Amino acid sequence: MKAVWAIDRLRTDTEREQAVDFVADLGCNMLVTNSATTEMVARAHKRNIQIIATVFPYSDDDFENAHPHSLQKMREFEHKVSDIISEQSWLRLHGESYRWQSFVLPRTLLCFEHPESQAELKKRVERALDIADGIALDGFGFANYYACFCDRCETLRKEASAQPPDLSDIEIMGRVSMQTLTDVHRLLYDHAKSIDPNAIVTNHVWPHFLPDEYIGAKYKLDYCTQTISWFYPPEWRLERVEMEAAEMKRLENPEINRFVPFIGIHDLPGFVRTPERLAREIEIALKYGDGNLVISRLNTLQKYPELARAVRDSLKK
Repeated sequence: MKAVWAIDRLRTDTEREQAVDFVADLGCNMLVTNSATTEMVARAHKRNIQIIATVFPYSDDDFENAHPHSLQKMREFEHKVSDIISEQSWLRLHGESYRWQSFVLPRTLLCFEHPESQAELKKRVERALDIADGIALDGFGFANYYACFCDRCETLRKEASAQPPDLSDIEIMGRVSMQTLTDVHRLLYDHAKSIDPNAIVTNHVWPHFLPDEYIGAKYKLDYCTQTISWFYPPEWRLERVEMEAAEMKRLENPEINRFVPFIGIHDLPGFVRTPERLAREIEIALKYGDGNLVISRLNTLQKYPELARAVRDSLKK
């Protein structure tokens, strides 16, 4: 798996065709996108590229109006913080504040424990596999990074507290939340494979799960892409990049999933990697990912030819 992730929507047939050809010319074999069409997939197959469609757990107006009880709920102060954050620019939240994750996510997510949410997510998987070669789960976590406080999740924690072993409230919260996340990955993996046994099921571990930032090793997937180098400044020291890759590889259980290093690169001036730096990160990724890696974003590589050249040259070695 050598994949490029297209975060921005590809809006025209020409943009989709160019994306496929660009990824193929880089020496990659997979494009992750939220813009898959049958025509795009056909072109991709001619270039030996698989198209992986993103599946997100974010709520839309229709679902929110029909099933308000099935949405994630944070603590009251966290919702207030979310309201403030939603009014801030990306640059203020991340680029100028040395944060690669905000205090909470200013998005409304489905609660994975509700049958209505699970049914909706299955539909999204089905729609994706109507067109694409596989799915990539992104955004599957908690808006506050650790737990949901809807009535259903509160009940699950109460039930767990009545069972042995005798754990503290925070230990119970972490254990129940972890089970929620591992269960929803297993649910959607099984559903995808029931539709097409050959479908690729992958993800990006985001948002982080604060009780265990290496939770990705527990998710049932074909490939689990985990961040070894993030988009935002300051750039992680290369020693940390290698440490993250080594630890994720150490935790890998091939019966659960294969670890794939994820490299995030931003395209705004002042936040762009140098080609030399990107080449070194790719070298680390290929070493610990057994030749697998994901680079995000597509538009950054298209915008900066010197970065595309660094990827192409690194993959030829």
